[in-house]
Amino acid sequence: MEHHSAFGLDIESLDIVIVDDSKTVLTMIRSMISSMKVARVRSYDRGDLALQAILQEPPNVILTDLAMSPMSGMQLIRLIRQQTMEPLCFIPVIVITAHATQARVAQLFEVGAHHVLAKPLSSAVLQNRLKALSADRRVMRLEGDRYVIDGMREVLAEKQSRLQSLDKAREFHEEVLPKAKESQREADEILRGFDMFDEDNGRALPYASSGKRIAEHLREARKREESETPASNRPQTKRYASVRGRSGR
Repeated sequence: MEHHSAFGLDIESLDIVIVDDSKTVLTMIRSMISSMKVARVRSYDRGDLALQAILQEPPNVILTDLAMSPMSGMQLIRLIRQQTMEPLCFIPVIVITAHATQARVAQLFEVGAHHVLAKPLSSAVLQNRLKALSADRRVMRLEGDRYVIDGMREVLAEKQSRLQSLDKAREFHEEVLPKAKESQREADEILRGFDMFDEDNGRALPYASSGKRIAEHLREARKREESETPASNRPQTKRYASVRGRSGR
């Protein structure tokens, strides 16, 4: 296992290759990097041309776009991570894309990207990523016939597990919340008649007065319930015969 080729280097010591099929973006990023006083910066508007150049003179860092032709950024990363491409397999790659979806970022990390930055890019963010890259102690580990970033699969698996837990929590929330709202509406309906505010005096009723009103409402509710319940369905109470005048029987 080896560290990537930018590990431990100052920004001023970096040889950086930029790949983007947009000449405007290419010029902008090149200007940002040049202002950081790096040792060398090269730019290419095609992935295959960049590959030919880095085969001759491997850089310390590659910055690449994704949607390019005839070779995409994803294809470029997959290719240089092959064991047969040594020493290119140890070059750290920073992907710059306008489509940094969650699934896409996970895929890029899995194939061997070290960082993913979203467009539009700022010079400060790029500089911070290059500094972080220099201090990134993760090694490149051979897995089958290609190199991967050590520990990345475990990080992605943990991330996926957290996302699944969040999805389950979201589903539970979406299922329970409507029921809770319905229960609250029912409670509000029951308590609608329990006026805790004295409109005549413009003040809240004291606790004792509020309690009396609630008790009165409950008694009225019981009376209404009894009046609406047929006599045959009402609970029967036992009647006891008077013992007076029956002692002789």
